[in-house]
Amino acid sequence: MSAAAFAELLGVIIAGESVRAAHATHPRLKILGAMEARMARADRLILAGLEEGVWPQAAGVDPFLSRGMRSRLGLPPAERRIALSAHDFAQSACAPEVFLLHARRRRGAPALESRWLWRLRTLTRGAGGDLPGRPDLEAIAGAADAPGDFAPAPRPAPRPPLEARPRELAVTRIETLVRDPYAVWARDILRLYPLDRPDAPVDVRVRGTAIHAALEAFVKAYPDEVPDAAEADLAALYLDALKTAGMDAPGLARETALSREIAAWVVEQERTRRRDRRRIHVELKGTLTFEAPAGPFTVTAKADRIEVGPEPVGRILDYKTGSPPSPKQVEEGFSPQLTLSGAILAAGGFPSLGRLKPVELAYVQITGRRPAGVISSALEDGQDAVAASAEALEGLKAVIARFDNPGHAYLSRTAPSKVKLFASDYDHLARVREWSAIGGGGES
Repeated sequence: MSAAAFAELLGVIIAGESVRAAHATHPRLKILGAMEARMARADRLILAGLEEGVWPQAAGVDPFLSRGMRSRLGLPPAERRIALSAHDFAQSACAPEVFLLHARRRRGAPALESRWLWRLRTLTRGAGGDLPGRPDLEAIAGAADAPGDFAPAPRPAPRPPLEARPRELAVTRIETLVRDPYAVWARDILRLYPLDRPDAPVDVRVRGTAIHAALEAFVKAYPDEVPDAAEADLAALYLDALKTAGMDAPGLARETALSREIAAWVVEQERTRRRDRRRIHVELKGTLTFEAPAGPFTVTAKADRIEVGPEPVGRILDYKTGSPPSPKQVEEGFSPQLTLSGAILAAGGFPSLGRLKPVELAYVQITGRRPAGVISSALEDGQDAVAASAEALEGLKAVIARFDNPGHAYLSRTAPSKVKLFASDYDHLARVREWSAIGGGGES
């Protein structure tokens, strides 16, 4: 696990432990619990933890026996432990010299003084006195908590030299460049790659990859006609991909049922909507290079599926196992994967296809539920795919022109309203929680 996760685990484990007298490091010092302290006598006692919930602890909740049931069974009430705690406090507070300690905050939240402390303060004031305090120690603690010259560090704004800035990015990295340039700086310039968590569920990581692999193998196996046994073949291809990726037996048992739903839906789509004398190409790589202020820039794409014909037109489909971007996000340029792929297609960037007019840009969301899949357009109703692709390309040129300025920084979360659902692997490196909490996260 990560260092942060280990620290949290260790803190939870030791929080429930008590330091016993046998572990005291000084012959004149004993650290005892309230029950052990009954048998000890000392000239000076320090009573710590005088907060509600600590001393006294709240009465426990019995999930099996109510108060009435405990009474009928002759069991003591749950509050009996509080009465014994009051006895412990009264006995210890009568030592010759006593320090009463309570925390104003515990685990980041305001703490309420113990009822014993409130009662003692009330009785003292009723007798015309007051409990003595230590304002000198409170002043030291306050100074430590709030140093006078504190100045939080601003949001990081790295400005690497132009020769270090990338001159080639995939369409998926363009999405990151628009939403979170800092992640591009960390990954594509510094080459800092996140490690997979060792305890991450395997089905979360491999399900999308397995669906891509199964559909690619299915199309290659049946490029023209779809046979009667196609559903069983596709389901088997999907399960084989999951097994190869290391999915465990319980996960495979669940996915077996989903595979049947997925296969039936995909085959029905292939037979009724997606063939129609079209040539189908899967996992095609394309590139498009244009001139930018700092020199040629290349954008690349790997299309999950491109359908060609029967006219000289192309349809680009992208497989998704999660929720696809909305047409509004695509139009605003925050999810330009399909529109930039369309621009590459129109420019002849897929060498084996030549120049084709994009007429459809769509997401194929495959879930296995009912319905097992949904095909949704990446564009608004009535929006032309050619125009949208050309607009996305012009938007990309404007973005690259900004980053070709050596003074333009790779800021973190340049569009906060658009990245809340897209957590970055580099948020901790960019100290997002630090500067966003002090108002340093405006869009730019």
